[in-house]
Amino acid sequence: MTREDKLLNIIKEKNFVTVNKLCKLLFISQATIRRDLTKLEQQGLIRRTHGGAIYVQKSSIETPITLKNKENIEQKRYIADLALAFIEDGQTLFIEASSSCLYLAKRLNEKKGLTILTNGITTANILVEETNAEVYCTGGRLLPKHLSICGLQSCDFISHYHADLFFASCRGLDPDMGATDVSEADSMVKKQFCRNAEKTILLVDSSKFNKKFFNQTFTLEDINIAISDQPFPNSLKNALEKENIEIHY
Repeated sequence: MTREDKLLNIIKEKNFVTVNKLCKLLFISQATIRRDLTKLEQQGLIRRTHGGAIYVQKSSIETPITLKNKENIEQKRYIADLALAFIEDGQTLFIEASSSCLYLAKRLNEKKGLTILTNGITTANILVEETNAEVYCTGGRLLPKHLSICGLQSCDFISHYHADLFFASCRGLDPDMGATDVSEADSMVKKQFCRNAEKTILLVDSSKFNKKFFNQTFTLEDINIAISDQPFPNSLKNALEKENIEIHY
């Protein structure tokens, strides 16, 4: 765990911590603490106050992809195993930049002749290094925390392509709101991927059940297949089945 990760965990646990307290807990100087706090604030993870820092709740920010990759690892691996069964050699795929989809990308060395378009920088690197797929990356604006490419240019780029399958994730899945996200920019790109794919397959671990965030990415009608690590709660299961969505866990 990096020093910044340790610092963030302390602030998260206590909600508010002074600089002096952080110095004592981590045995580092005030100057170093202040530099680290500045970096965390620039990422939207904390808010600086006079003499300390306050943790910013997850519901109002987007977690950096480097931290997401460390969350619910076994669940994401399990979901990736299930998702792999839907992919055939020679298909064209859209894969968005989420950490859930990144775990699927790591498994695609088992398939041959794939053509893949992604808006994820880390995802593209994994695909190029570990698979024999023909890999395309969208143009557009780079979001540093997400390591994803978004914006109108990205959507325009995607609009010129078609895929057999689109693999996506979200921050929350709700019976009424469907799939939602914190980032409007990410949500917009996912919508464009969805419009240009034959089928949309949602990879959603159980920590996201019955949660709603600001931006609606997909209605339930947009989703063809939903894959999770646990059975869906009854209210969510009923809503998915009403839209004839295949459920797998």
